[in-house]
Amino acid sequence: MKSEITPETRRLIETFERFAKADWRRQSIQRIKPSELRVLMRIREISRENDQGVMVSEISRRLAITSPTVTQIIKSLHTNGYIEKAVDARDRRVSDIRLSEAGEQIVDKMGKRIEQAFTGLIEKLGKEQSETLIVLLDQVFEYFDKEAKHLFD
Repeated sequence: MKSEITPETRRLIETFERFAKADWRRQSIQRIKPSELRVLMRIREISRENDQGVMVSEISRRLAITSPTVTQIIKSLHTNGYIEKAVDARDRRVSDIRLSEAGEQIVDKMGKRIEQAFTGLIEKLGKEQSETLIVLLDQVFEYFDKEAKHLFD
């Protein structure tokens, strides 16, 4: 016997699918991939917290992606001049990663775009609905991260 999907379940699935396919998620700046932008933004975030360079393992942990994936992205960013790397003299496997001037400019530009987008969303929804949306999205994250995680293993 086949179970019927409720209209609410169907609408939720369709809404999540639309977010997954949204063009705004794939926006790039100066031909930098969205994954590279996320890494650049985490490098800035971490280096501002520590006031020092960043290690691949920390970027990997913060973005919840594997270190080999981060290493590939770092290689591309370094080749294109968006980051600077200094190899640790005691352990050549460890690199101290910092944004270059070009990387700083890209992160500034992306940060402004993100701020404008979410400020616009808040203006469209209003403060009350925005707060409700934040609470609901936190609950959605919590549900998928803890309660429904086993369904996707």
